[in-house]
Amino acid sequence: TLQPNLTGQSRKAEIRIVCGDTTIVIVIEQKGTTQDGTLQKMIRKVIYEYTDNEDEYKSSNEYKSYEFKYNSLGRIAECVRKNGPDASEANLKYTETIAFDYTIANEIRIQNRRIYHDGTSSDGEIEKSTVMLNEQGFATRITFPADYVGFEYNADNRLSKIDNTNTKDDYDKFWITLGYTDGLLTKTVYHENYHEDEVWEYTVDELYPNRYANDKLNIDPNGFLLDIDDDYQMLYIMRLFGNGSKCYLEKIDYEMDSEGRPESIYTTPNETVHENYTYIKYTETVHPVVYAFDNNGYVTTMSWNEPFKKIRVDYDVIVGNTLKRPGYPEYGYEYTTTNERETEVETNKNIIKYSFIYNK
Repeated sequence: TLQPNLTGQSRKAEIRIVCGDTTIVIVIEQKGTTQDGTLQKMIRKVIYEYTDNEDEYKSSNEYKSYEFKYNSLGRIAECVRKNGPDASEANLKYTETIAFDYTIANEIRIQNRRIYHDGTSSDGEIEKSTVMLNEQGFATRITFPADYVGFEYNADNRLSKIDNTNTKDDYDKFWITLGYTDGLLTKTVYHENYHEDEVWEYTVDELYPNRYANDKLNIDPNGFLLDIDDDYQMLYIMRLFGNGSKCYLEKIDYEMDSEGRPESIYTTPNETVHENYTYIKYTETVHPVVYAFDNNGYVTTMSWNEPFKKIRVDYDVIVGNTLKRPGYPEYGYEYTTTNERETEVETNKNIIKYSFIYNK
């Protein structure tokens, strides 16, 4: 008896009948539904947009798109990732094509090719790697071609450890442990040799106030939010790291550094100079992630803001008569600062948004 497919992903099987020179291929497909009976949707494209309001010239604006293509069995065969300051093809920094080959059982062969669009260089080299899978089809390690990073799972088949200790250099070794509460990711700890652990931990209500179910898409949107290495972020997005967190994350923890005072050189001794500079002060490090859904409950966008204040600093520089480096006046004279005062000149926010476009 064929059991219901509640995984949310379609199951397909091929039956080949060969008779002489004739081959008949029969494809059997069982559509996947979620626990509530909803058919899981296939993503065609994801668009990332970062609007930088710190700079009037929008110099740090960023645009990325992820376009997914599928094989006859409904598995992701290719992801084309485009990166640029905006959606214009003429302004692209690079195009990256990631191809996935499932020919060998319990393996995925990956080929990654990036082409730069700076007008002077084009990198046509293909980076190859292999992802080893367990019996459940989840990634256990990546090779480049030697073992590079390993993955472990808990009793619920949820990712519990990312192990990057199989390297000769102790300073490059690290591992990440992940903890769950009732199937919801609530804790990650980054361990590194010679450094203190970095802990990220929140309660279920802090991270998942609305409990948006993470089972309606063939990809995992949480993969775009978690701070994980580019080398395996795509595997997380493709749901190759176990069952994942049951719900969409509704908080992102991201701390940005503010720029300090610029270094100046003063070549005239015994003078007082008035100076000023402007810096950005980020007012929050934990940002609520807002989701929008269509009429059928499928996510269309997820977005958050990075609030900041623009601060002007005025101060006086008192230049002495002692060279910083005797014999080298071009390095200037030693100096002290005084009368420093700060003035808030602007309150604004940067805007980050992911948009999800589905196959029809």
